[in-house]
Amino acid sequence: MKLSLEATIIVKNPVDLTGEEIENWNGFRRSNPALYSPYFHVDYARLLGRLRDDASVAIAMIDEKPVSFLTFQGAASGGFARPLGAPMSDYHGFVESPGTDIDRAEFLKAANIGALHYQAMVGEQADMEGYHRNAYPLCLIDLTQGVETWREAQSSSYRRNLKKNRRRIRRTEEEYGARRFEFNCHDQKIYNQLMVWKKERFAETGLYDVLSADWTSELLLSLWQSKDELRCEMHALYFGDILAAIDMGLTDGPTFHSWMVAYNPDFHNLSPGTQLLEALIDEAPKLGYGLIDLGAGTDSYKSAFAVEDGRVHSGFMPVAGAAAALSKIYGAAESFGEKSLGDIPGKIRRRYTQIADCDKTVSGRAKAMLDAVKTGGSR
Repeated sequence: MKLSLEATIIVKNPVDLTGEEIENWNGFRRSNPALYSPYFHVDYARLLGRLRDDASVAIAMIDEKPVSFLTFQGAASGGFARPLGAPMSDYHGFVESPGTDIDRAEFLKAANIGALHYQAMVGEQADMEGYHRNAYPLCLIDLTQGVETWREAQSSSYRRNLKKNRRRIRRTEEEYGARRFEFNCHDQKIYNQLMVWKKERFAETGLYDVLSADWTSELLLSLWQSKDELRCEMHALYFGDILAAIDMGLTDGPTFHSWMVAYNPDFHNLSPGTQLLEALIDEAPKLGYGLIDLGAGTDSYKSAFAVEDGRVHSGFMPVAGAAAALSKIYGAAESFGEKSLGDIPGKIRRRYTQIADCDKTVSGRAKAMLDAVKTGGSR
């Protein structure tokens, strides 16, 4: 169905979604495999609606029934819109049935969005293809047919990695004693240590500390403390009595999205993160996970573990007004700069976008960008 002049666009805070709208949202998720991730759970949007005063959901209505939802933040008075929860939300996109045929430019314009910038858009909407700048594969560990079936189907790269991991396990137990795991851990001290390790890692690498904003910290803590269907579950690995690694992920039951991962730097050469992930794969059936999602991209350890299944896109969609004009200028300048500077312009843009999503103040954004230049962190 093409979005027509008869369509109505409603924009509201996700907290204000009606029961009927929530029912439609849930129905779209059930019917659309692209929306498998817990980031598309309606309660994720509603929680962010309570944490951010610029949280919005645009709803396209035809014949008084929702046909598409899009959550976003920012975009006051025709400005720039970014995915709701960015930079914490690893996936985003239109919540709708497969094959929904609407004019997305008209949808955004009617929602008073000047330009939509996105980093990990799911789905294969034909009218969005011209706005994509990059594509990234999804890395998924599909355990729905059983752990051993999954392992048998893995590549030679994974099997080599598995042998290395077994050697590291033997070395670990020789030096520190038996390993111990705490799955679905509710220990506040371990949660606090996860935050410490993450912040230390941000400082060491020069990457922007996305946990420095009050709303991002509250988001994680609220989800970890939640007993609802949408929640964070945290898993920990000990070498003897020493905490070695932690993996806290977002889940709605069948899918575990590995989100906040950190390890004791003293054990770097023993790859505690990999040891924990292998154990999590074995434990997945008991935890109720059929899918472990490592996120987009194949960097670092991911390529050895996950099969590339699907893809997400980054890019921007200029719609109208000054925001659209500036987006086009940014895009042209970045494309021109890439010819001589490689990915440096893109890194600068991504860094500023992260900062802008977390810090609304001009002074805070300026300071964070200056710190990035000083430390050399421009990822």
